[in-house]
Amino acid sequence: MNRTLPDNLLAAMSDRLSASIGLYFPADRWTDMERGLERAAVELGYPSTLAAVQHWLTAGGPDRAQLEALAGQLTVGETYFFREPKSFEALGRKILPDLIAERRAKGLLSLRIWSAACCTGEEAYSLAMLLDTLLPDRADWTVTLLATDVNSRFLRRAVEGVYGEWSFRGVDPALRARYFTSLPGGRYRISPDIARMVTFSYHNLVDDPYPALESNTNAMDVILCRNVLMYFNGAQANRVVRRLARSLVDNGWLLPSSVDGAPPMFAPLTFVPFEGATVYRKLPQPAHAAPAAPVTQHFPVLPLAPVPEPAPLPVAAPPTVAVKPPVPSLDHCRSLYDQGRYGEAVEQLEARLAFAPADDAAMLLLARSYANQGRLAEAAHWCQGVLDHNRVSAEAHHLLAMIQQERGDAAAAAASLQRALFLAPQSIATHLAMANLARNEGRMRDARKHYRNIMGLLEGHRPEEILPDLEGMTVGRLMDVAAHAHAALGQALGGGVLRHGHGPGRRRAGHRLGRHPPPPGRLGGGAGARLGPG
Repeated sequence: MNRTLPDNLLAAMSDRLSASIGLYFPADRWTDMERGLERAAVELGYPSTLAAVQHWLTAGGPDRAQLEALAGQLTVGETYFFREPKSFEALGRKILPDLIAERRAKGLLSLRIWSAACCTGEEAYSLAMLLDTLLPDRADWTVTLLATDVNSRFLRRAVEGVYGEWSFRGVDPALRARYFTSLPGGRYRISPDIARMVTFSYHNLVDDPYPALESNTNAMDVILCRNVLMYFNGAQANRVVRRLARSLVDNGWLLPSSVDGAPPMFAPLTFVPFEGATVYRKLPQPAHAAPAAPVTQHFPVLPLAPVPEPAPLPVAAPPTVAVKPPVPSLDHCRSLYDQGRYGEAVEQLEARLAFAPADDAAMLLLARSYANQGRLAEAAHWCQGVLDHNRVSAEAHHLLAMIQQERGDAAAAAASLQRALFLAPQSIATHLAMANLARNEGRMRDARKHYRNIMGLLEGHRPEEILPDLEGMTVGRLMDVAAHAHAALGQALGGGVLRHGHGPGRRRAGHRLGRHPPPPGRLGGGAGARLGPG
């Protein structure tokens, strides 16, 4: 294909795509980009590719539906089960067995895994099948398997859970017979038991905030992010890697693809050699070493005649004065948290609380720091610490609800959210959490009510305004998400099919949630843009 669009428009469109959905097209890939733009223009009904590009560049950028079409035409959906088998071999023979043995020894039967950029679901379902073979007592475990992508069409196909022969190349036929049901036309549907292990959600690795307790993107044991970093420019890829590293617990694992970048890009993590697989690990940060002693240069000294020193006069020793260490400031603690240095944040916040035991802001930040380390009992303890002396703290009730949901206690989470909403009826974050909870339980009308409330509360705010209670999400982003979810729920009430998941939160693997039988796979969502497209 010969390019027909002028270079200045292609360069501008490349910048727009990079900023909006993280897809980076350098000049040597502009032909591929133009081909995808042409397909998207036809799909969206533009008279020409030129007209489409000019509109996208002058109308404030593509809207959500247009971005979905662009992502669908510009990203490669080619994948299959157990792709890059050496990576799954590393997971199945070493990484996951060691994690499972460690958790058994501690009596903590839980695992958290994130398939970032999951495409049409084969990777996430491969992980679920692998876990099923490794956990003979899977019903006793709390397994979180989150699968996200920027392409809503891929997510809908993933939730459907139906695949053709091309997705099974290289797969043992016995495995297909065990986990799939044959359909007419050479198609196969994933087992409902395996499908229930996975929650699919929309997520933009470049634009959306993470890690976040509200969206369940925190405290991951393993993250697979393969064949996606190569789409980003250097600065974006480095930023994504740093944020993925923050989303891991200490000793957690990141598995990119061998084509996703050179080792320096993964500098926050440590490379771990596995034959044929690219694997990095987040090792605990060592204690800060004491600063090195200043280096003293020694120069030759000329010999001089000795000079007798006068006898020193007796001087009384000064009184000893105990020097109290400075109290860590809340701003300093927040800075550590924002950098993902959760262990240091915990130490500094606990030191602060030793001097100021009633500092609610410090206790809530400490709860978040513990939660991002996967230490949910401690996180809940500090939320309760706020509520013990301040029962009207809406933020504490809200945060406790997120922790309760992640621990699998949906009833307690619902009660805490009701208290938070009673105390702060204008809280956008709480309305969003209530909308997701209602959606997950099949209460579609209640969910629509909360989405309408969100849109009403956002009216009059600038689209670029940051929502601090939602980990930095913008008003425009949340307005788009709420409107999209409200419309999808309306279609479901009108007779369409709504697939719902549990959103953020841990639960017993294989346990049915909600009043409706779960479909193959779940399209769920946490706060903000992680909400699935319905």
